[in-house]
Amino acid sequence: MIISIIDDNTSILTSLSLQFQSKGYKTITFADPEKALLYHEDKPADAYVIDMRMPRLSGFEFYRNLCAILNKDKVPALFLTAVDNLEERALKDTTIGDYILKPYSFNILLARLEKVMSYFEKHKKNQVFQLGNLELIEEQILCRWFGESIELTKTEFALLRQLVKRPRVIYSRNQLLDVCYSHDAAITDRNIDSHIKRLRKKFRKARPDIHFNRIKTSYGSGYSWQPQSA
Repeated sequence: MIISIIDDNTSILTSLSLQFQSKGYKTITFADPEKALLYHEDKPADAYVIDMRMPRLSGFEFYRNLCAILNKDKVPALFLTAVDNLEERALKDTTIGDYILKPYSFNILLARLEKVMSYFEKHKKNQVFQLGNLELIEEQILCRWFGESIELTKTEFALLRQLVKRPRVIYSRNQLLDVCYSHDAAITDRNIDSHIKRLRKKFRKARPDIHFNRIKTSYGSGYSWQPQSA
C-alpha cells in the first residue's frame, strides 16, 4: 500500500516517510503539489497525507484537483492543519472530513489515516461506476452495456476500468500493463492487444444490434475509450 505525502516542509516529508515505512507502508513524497498532481495523474496512491498550507496550491486546492484528474468524488486523505476558519470551511467542502492538528502524534495520525482507508476499503467492494450506457460493478467484476451483462476476467475488468475512468485519454500499452499485471510477470505489451480484441468481441456479442466502436486504437500510441460514437 502506497501513501503519498505532500508538504512543502522537507523535514516533515522525511520524518513522516520514515515513520510510515517503519509500519510497513510504502511512501512517495512531494514538496511541490503541482508535481504531485502530474505524477498521480497516471499513478494514484492508496492514500494521501496533505498539508493545508503550501505555495501555489493549498491542500484543499490540491485535493480538489486530484479528485478531478482521477475522476473521483473523493479519495482517502488526511490533512495536516492548524485549522483556522478558512481552512475549516475548506475541509468541510472536501466531504472526507478528517484532519489532524499540528503539532501531532504520529500514532494518532496513523490511526486517523487507517480509519479513513478502512472506510474507503469497506465501500470499495460495492462501488459502481457509470458512464453513459456502460456500468461497471466492482464487487462482481461485471459490466453492463445497454442493460446487457458482460462477464469479464479480472484483467479485462481492470483494463476496461482504466480506459473508461478517463475518456478520450490515450493509454500506451506499457501503461495498461502496469494496471493489469505485476511488474515481474513474464508478459509483453502485445498481451494488451489480445485483451482489447476479446473485450471488443464480448461487447459486440452482448449487443450485436449496436455498432461498438468505443475502444479506439491510436496506432503507435495505444488505446482510449470514446464516450461518443465516432
